[in-house]
Amino acid sequence: MKPSVLIGALVRPNVAALRQFKRLRLGDAVHTFMPSSMPEAIDIARYCRENQIYLLFWDLLPRGTLRTREIVREQELAKHRLAKPNVPAVLDCKSNMDAIIDEAGKYYIGRFVIGEIGGVLYGPGAYPKEWGELRRFANLPPARTVTEARETYVDVVKQHIDYERSRLGKGPLLNGDAGLVFKYHVAAGVDALCLESMPGDPHLMHASIRGAAGAFNKRWGTHIAMQCYGGVKLCELWLKRWKTSLFYSYLSGAQFIWGEDDLAGQYDQENRQVFGPRSAPLKRQRRILREAHQFAHVHTRPSNGPRVRLGIVYGNDDGTPGLWNRVAWGQYKGKKWLEGPAERGWRFVDKFHRMEDWPNENVQGDVDFSGNPPYGQYDIVPIEASVDALGKYACLVFLGWNTMTPEIYRKLKAYVKSGGRLVMYLPHLSTEADRGKPIKLFRDGDFSDLFGVKVLGRVKTDIWGIKCFEDSAIKSYHFPRWRIRTDPRFLGRFTPAKLKVTSGRVISGYCDRYITSLEELQSQPFLIEKTLGKGVAYLVAAWEFPADEGLKPFTTDLLRTVLQGEQGNIRLLSIDRVRYAVYDGRLSGSGRKFSAVYLLNTCPDTEVVARLWKRGKTTKPFIIPANQLQLGYFCGDTLLLPEDKCVDLIDWEYHGQRQDIRLFSVASGMIEVHNLGKSSRTVCVNNVRCTLEPGAHQVIRLKRSVDPRRKAFFAKDFLEE
Repeated sequence: MKPSVLIGALVRPNVAALRQFKRLRLGDAVHTFMPSSMPEAIDIARYCRENQIYLLFWDLLPRGTLRTREIVREQELAKHRLAKPNVPAVLDCKSNMDAIIDEAGKYYIGRFVIGEIGGVLYGPGAYPKEWGELRRFANLPPARTVTEARETYVDVVKQHIDYERSRLGKGPLLNGDAGLVFKYHVAAGVDALCLESMPGDPHLMHASIRGAAGAFNKRWGTHIAMQCYGGVKLCELWLKRWKTSLFYSYLSGAQFIWGEDDLAGQYDQENRQVFGPRSAPLKRQRRILREAHQFAHVHTRPSNGPRVRLGIVYGNDDGTPGLWNRVAWGQYKGKKWLEGPAERGWRFVDKFHRMEDWPNENVQGDVDFSGNPPYGQYDIVPIEASVDALGKYACLVFLGWNTMTPEIYRKLKAYVKSGGRLVMYLPHLSTEADRGKPIKLFRDGDFSDLFGVKVLGRVKTDIWGIKCFEDSAIKSYHFPRWRIRTDPRFLGRFTPAKLKVTSGRVISGYCDRYITSLEELQSQPFLIEKTLGKGVAYLVAAWEFPADEGLKPFTTDLLRTVLQGEQGNIRLLSIDRVRYAVYDGRLSGSGRKFSAVYLLNTCPDTEVVARLWKRGKTTKPFIIPANQLQLGYFCGDTLLLPEDKCVDLIDWEYHGQRQDIRLFSVASGMIEVHNLGKSSRTVCVNNVRCTLEPGAHQVIRLKRSVDPRRKAFFAKDFLEE
């Protein structure tokens, strides 16, 4: 049976290494380099097909060149007057590569192309000169506008992809990148997407690749670069970070996950740490990978991905690299390309996984669900996505750059009409693509149809504050409405817009005084709400980007309102070191619906207390061990929390007040059963019974139960070497 997630590792390019990979039970997928001879390549492909191992090759072209490795090797041999090996080269012709692909059959899942080409955006400008022409892509040429820079980047990527496809064999072709740039690689023609995880913020990068893959219907996964970016020392915390990175990719929805390292090889760093394949640290690293491999086979993750309500829009022409670099679009010359408020807007997502501090007066309600976005996830959503793709998100927020076009405006209007919630600032409505020029508003600032306002000009740039005097039309959005005679909140230096309000509703106004009137605030609108069709649109009427220094206090609170207002019908109550995701599934036999909840404690050494909330009812507290993934199942209003995550739901059904639930389980252990329903019920889990009043829970015995079709993965010694 093919698992719901492919787990794997890097292996050396020979059959002996593949045999070792299989013996060590390191996964179902390998990525490797193309061997130098055609017979070796065919042997690798055949072995993978015969042993049901999915195969992916690394780049065939040295980075930054359209010359194959064989050509480069011949040039190097000639330079040193060495003889060419007397073996048939793999890439002498396109038909050779196609023959290798055909030999692997359905177990060939592709090859990397354009390796780390996004580095021309997020790497230092000196890298190409330092590494040489055969190791790095060249810096992009100077551009006048963001549109020109974007078109140049996509053209460069497309040139390499087209060469690969036409000259070196069929696909699938995958990128491998660590930045935000996945949507541009789709535009250039890649077939599937791969994130190099760990160089950047895994939360942001997984949101970016998942958003692009969802928008354009692409497969996606991660390779985890632990030796390069996982830690400066291979120690206990390094190994715990490795485990967290694997299971974070899993709960994020990755369809394939593998380590970048050769786990049967040697770990060798310049800090004098050298570990051989039989050393204790590498054995631990392999054991952790086997744990993920076993879980992927025993537990069936629902196939439709995690629930995601919130989308942060990746705007038109946005050239934010996402890590390291502090210029837009890899343009190293000219002050206008230096990182500005548009690029710094992406830093707000860091707050999505942070609890509100206790003295924050604007936090309202009975329970504080801060510390995670709705359902634990958010996506970076390409604005190039279709209206239907955008419609999967309950709310879309703009934080970075966007060059407005008539098509985008029509798309956003359709999104709101169909029920979406939209948050924008004036710069996101600008058509000006030259970063050195002032904002030029789309349609001369007439946004009556979408936001209910016409922009007439600017008020003076000064230090202003904000007062909120109306509640939102969305009941779950709790804006900081207080009395009007009070200090202005969110003080900062910014430029309000001079507006004519047509059909919009003013939620808050700008001012700089304690004593003001309602009429005065209404005449100085700052946050405007318009109900359009089934949805609601919000416009912040300032001429600066959300992350401009003067607007950061207001934007931070606006995002608080959105994050809490968009919380779904399953929520987490815990500290902000727990990451979670909710998946909806349907059992293949009975068709019964269920929800799987994955709770990852990223604390390396501290267990945490958590509770789950569902439609107003909260579970009793439960413990998530340190550095562990806790699995939960909602079967109706019954929550199951097995002690060991290696379980799989077979079926559940009601018989009056009795609920029967059957699970496969690798080991005997304990399982918590919580009743969030309105009435008492008897729950039988693998024929072990408990009776629960509403709101009650019990811990009962879970018996080991083996699926005969997956017997090998239920072996008691599976994790051992």
